[in-house]
Formats: sequence, C-alpha cells, structure tokens
Amino acid sequence: MARKRVIVDGSEWEIPESNLDPVLTSIQTAMETGSVVKLELLDGADRPVTVYLNGRTAVTVVVDLGLDPRPSEMS
Repeated sequence: MARKRVIVDGSEWEIPESNLDPVLTSIQTAMETGSVVKLELLDGADRPVTVYLNGRTAVTVVVDLGLDPRPSEMS
C-alpha cells in the first residue's frame, strides 16, 4: 500500500487511510478560505497527532498520495 502524506512548509506527516477524504477536504478548505483547520495525522513514528493548518500563513502544502512510482522506485 502506498504511503500517503502531507507536507506543510517542510514538515511531513502521514495521512491515515481512514482519514484521507476528511484531511484532503480540510486542506482544500483552509487554502481556499484562509481558515484554520484541524488535521488528524500520524507522525514519523506512526503515532496519532493533531496538526492545525493555518491556510492564511502556510506557504506550501504538498499532498503526496503515492499513486505513481518515484524515480528511485521500480514498477
């Protein structure tokens, strides 16, 4: 199963499969409206964490759904 993650201004978290749709919707809302949203994610040790995303101040948000092989990965 491909790892799904979100990177906000250089900080990275994993998106739990069970929260994928709510997390994506919340990120889109925050970035479009400049609001603050609460994201239920996993840290690097797979522990549940709550991340607050401020859509007004975040410079970049990258959502990697792991759909395609990376250049260093074999198909």
